[in-house]
Formats: sequence, C-alpha cells, structure tokens
Amino acid sequence: MTISMKALLSAIVLSTCMLAGEASADALKLRVSSSSPPNSLDSVIAEKFNENLKTKLGDGLVLEYFHSGTLGDETVHAQQVRTGQIDVYPFGSDIVQMDKSFSVFDLPFLFKDRTVVAKVLDGDVGEKLRVSLREKAGLELLAFGEIGFRQMTNNVRPIKTPADFKGMKIRVPGSPTRVLMFKTFGASPVNMSFSEVYVALQSGTVDGQENPLVDIVGQSFNEVQKYLSISNHVYTPVTLTMNKAKFDSLTPEQKAAVKAAAHEAAVAVREIGTQKDQELIKQLRDGGKIQIAEIEVDSFKKAAAPLYDAVGKIAGADLVKATLEAVK
Repeated sequence: MTISMKALLSAIVLSTCMLAGEASADALKLRVSSSSPPNSLDSVIAEKFNENLKTKLGDGLVLEYFHSGTLGDETVHAQQVRTGQIDVYPFGSDIVQMDKSFSVFDLPFLFKDRTVVAKVLDGDVGEKLRVSLREKAGLELLAFGEIGFRQMTNNVRPIKTPADFKGMKIRVPGSPTRVLMFKTFGASPVNMSFSEVYVALQSGTVDGQENPLVDIVGQSFNEVQKYLSISNHVYTPVTLTMNKAKFDSLTPEQKAAVKAAAHEAAVAVREIGTQKDQELIKQLRDGGKIQIAEIEVDSFKKAAAPLYDAVGKIAGADLVKATLEAVK
C-alpha cells in the first residue's frame, strides 16, 4: 500500500474512531490539522502522532483531525495554532514566519547527510529553537520530523550552475531567506501556497519549483516539468508544534505521552524520507519522462557564500555559529 493511501486510510480511521469512542470525563481533547495532502510528510507526521497518542491514551483522548487544507492554507493554519483554534500543526518552511531563528535551515548546503541532520535537530541547536519558539511565537516544539532534502525542477533548461537560472520564475515557500537564496542564484522567486503550485507549473505561471522528491512525485510536479536537478541545496525539517497554552494546561502524564508520541512519529517520518528518496529517484530515472541532472555543487556554493552573512542577520549570528559548529 502506498504512503498516500495508507495515510488517507489512517486519517479516516483515526478521525472516526477517536470521535466515536467513549471518552473519559478528563480526556485530552485535541484538534490536529495539516494544510498538506496525506502523502506529504508533514501530514504523515501528524497522522503518526495521532496514532501513537491514541495508543498511549486510549479513551483518554478525543481527537479531531483535518488535512489537505480543509481549514485553510499555511498562513491560515499559522494563525489558528497560535490563537488556539487548532492545537497541533506541522510546519514546513513557513515556520520562519513564526520565528526567524528557523531561517538557519536556509543556510545553503548546510547538511551533508541525514546523520548530521539528526545530530543538529536532536542536540543543543534543536533545544535552542524549542526555547525560542515558545518565547517568540507561543508554540511548543514537540519534535522535528522531515520534509527532506530539496531538489529543483523547471521547464526551461537543465540547471547545473546558477547561470542556468537566468530568466526563470521559481516558486518558493514563504521564507524570506529562501527568496533571497534564489535571487542570489539568479532566478526570479515567486512565493505562493503549496496547493497552487501544480496549476502554476502546468499553466506556465512559474517555470519551476524546489521541493523534496516525496512532494515532487506525490503532487505530480514531475508530470508537468521537463528537468530535475538533484541539488540537496536545503534540508527542511517538519516542525511539529502545539499551542503553548494548550501544552501547559496538560497534566504531567499527558505531556509525557504527547512528547513521546511526537518523538516516535518524528523518527518514523525521517526513516520514511530516507527510504522514499532512494525509491523515487530510481522511479524517476526508470520512467524516463523527466531529464535528471546533478548540479555543479562548487559553483552553487561559491554563489551562495554571501547568504551565510545574510541568514546570520536574520536567524541570529549566535545561532548560526552554534549550528555551523554542530555540523562539523
């Protein structure tokens, strides 16, 4: 069964069973939502969190779960989780709109592999970000999962060096530092909601986009794009968050269950991301419908050098310094 179908069935089963079952009077009531479809890893982590928490709390949990932007796009969800209209939300790149410190993940070519990623996310840097998010956005960081290493697609020409971006309109998510990155590379970045990307690529409103393979294939972007460049230019975690006031209202036992459920979901989603990258690149190569190229990494690193100071000014020089130390 595919992740997409599996996730969809899980969402239906969880939403139905948890609401239908008999709940104890002091049950934890949660509203969980994702702005992405079920096959995106931010939705998958939410669904696995739901499953894990139901296992731990049983009738002590009453849960409502929404996905596929049922309650709105990324901007709407960001507002809802801060105001408490929803309790749990998995952020992707748009977490930077809640806390600029998370712009540190837009340092280009920061991570060489997932071992280094885990070291940073689960170490002192991850803890610094947890504290920062509570203070600046009123959100509790439950766990870091994976959106993944991002790749580039377009309909104009193969992208091997920054010069190949000349004249291209590239969709980017709502991250000022991601916009700056692609401007520095020579593209014309266009910010739009994830749900609008397929039609924009199909119609030619934008020439290309950048996302992990799981989203490129999961949203069929590869069907409306001619060229794929394997770049790994950025690794984006999925930041599973809970409204701070809601988290603080939980009993110690509920807090422990929530944290454990989130951690287990995060570990599972990182493993899925690793597996899917291997499977999907083979699938795309075997399919032969999209031309695949490797970027000339040195040329991109040279072009990206000024971004380190720029990101430092946005994310905070001390955090950037700590992150660069952590990846060594």
